[in-house]
Amino acid sequence: MSNTIVNIIDREDPLPLYLFVKEMYRDGDRVMFVARKADGHKVDFFTNLLKLNPAIVDTIVFSKHEEEYTYELICRTLVNNLKQGVHYLVNLAGGTRYMALAVQRSFARFDADFYYTQTRENLIVSTIFDDSIYDDDDIATPIRHRMTVRELLKVNGLVNDANSPSHSPIRSKEYTRMFYRLFVENRLSPADHEAIALLRQHYRGKRKSFDIDQLATQGLASKPRIEHLNELLTHLRFVPQTPQKLTKEEVDYITGGWFEEYTYHIVRHQVKPDDIAIGIHISREGTPHNNELDVVYAKNNHLYVIECKTSVDSNRMFNEIVYKVCALREVLLGTTCNSYIFSLLRDEDNHLHQVARLMGVRFYDYNDLTKAESPKLGI
Repeated sequence: MSNTIVNIIDREDPLPLYLFVKEMYRDGDRVMFVARKADGHKVDFFTNLLKLNPAIVDTIVFSKHEEEYTYELICRTLVNNLKQGVHYLVNLAGGTRYMALAVQRSFARFDADFYYTQTRENLIVSTIFDDSIYDDDDIATPIRHRMTVRELLKVNGLVNDANSPSHSPIRSKEYTRMFYRLFVENRLSPADHEAIALLRQHYRGKRKSFDIDQLATQGLASKPRIEHLNELLTHLRFVPQTPQKLTKEEVDYITGGWFEEYTYHIVRHQVKPDDIAIGIHISREGTPHNNELDVVYAKNNHLYVIECKTSVDSNRMFNEIVYKVCALREVLLGTTCNSYIFSLLRDEDNHLHQVARLMGVRFYDYNDLTKAESPKLGI
C-alpha cells in the first residue's frame, strides 16, 4: 500500500522534514508539504533537495495570513484538501505548535498515522492519539540515515564546496603531530616565529606557488624577504611537494593550517564522525559573502564546526572570534549547529571559557588540548 508522507515546512529547522522523508519514503509514495504563505516558495527547494519528482508532490499553502493563526481556518483549509482512501504518514515536527495541533486534529478525520521526528536523539516516534495514556503504545525508532557535511549544509540552504577534493589534510597525521609538538613545547626559535609571521602576513593566500629562494633573498614585488625561510623549513623538516617551491596550500599549512589538520586528526580518531572536512567555504545563494569553516564534521545527523586559532592577541580579538562563530551559527548554519573554538592560548583565569560559554560556544585552550597525550574532547 502506498502512502502520502506529510510534513509541515519549518524555515528555522528543516532537518526533521528532511530526515522524515529520507526514512519513510518508498517507491510509489507521494509527498505532501503544508506551508504558511510566506514559506510556499520552500516547496520547490525541498522537492529539489530530496530529488522528488514534482508529479508526486502535493502542497497545501495557506493563501491568507489569518489562516496561519486562526484554528478553524487552518483546519478548514486542511480538511478541504485531504481525501478519503489515502493513507497519510504525518510528521508533527515542524511549524508552530499551534499549526501542528491543527494538523493533527484535521488529519485525524482521515486514515493517518502520526509521528514526531526528534532530531536531538535521532529518533522517529510514532504515537496513537486516543483516550488512553497508560497503554505504552508509543514506539521510538532510531533514524538509520546518516547525513554528510554537504547534506547538512544544503538542508540549511547553503551553497558550499564540500564535494571538492581539497578538503582533506595535505600532510600525514604523524607529521602534523610532530609540528604540533614543536609548537606547544616551544621548540621554535624567535627567528622561526618571525619567518612564519612574515609568511602569514605577506604571502598567505596570495598566489598558487612561490619560489623559495626568491622569497628568502628578495621577496616579491613590495613584499619583504623572509631571510630565515630555508632554516625554518629545515627545522620543521618540511619537504615541499615540488623542490624549491611552496604551493598556496603549503604556505597555508605552515602558517596555521597545521593546527586545523591536527584538530581534524584528533576529532577523526576520538569522535569517529560520519563525515569530516577542512576549509569548506559556504555562502547564502545570491549574497557576495563567503565564509570558511576551519574544521566541520557530521555525527548522527548533527553538524559540528570548530574554529581553530593557534593564538589570540587580546580579549577583544577573542570576543570577535566568539561573535563570528555565533553569527555563523545563528544566521547561516542554524541554531542546531554545535560550535567550538580551539586555541593554543592559555586561559589561566578561565575568563575566556566563561565568555564562550555565555555565548553557547565550547572553548578548548592550551591546557585543555595539551593536558594529555591525546586530549579528551567531550564532543
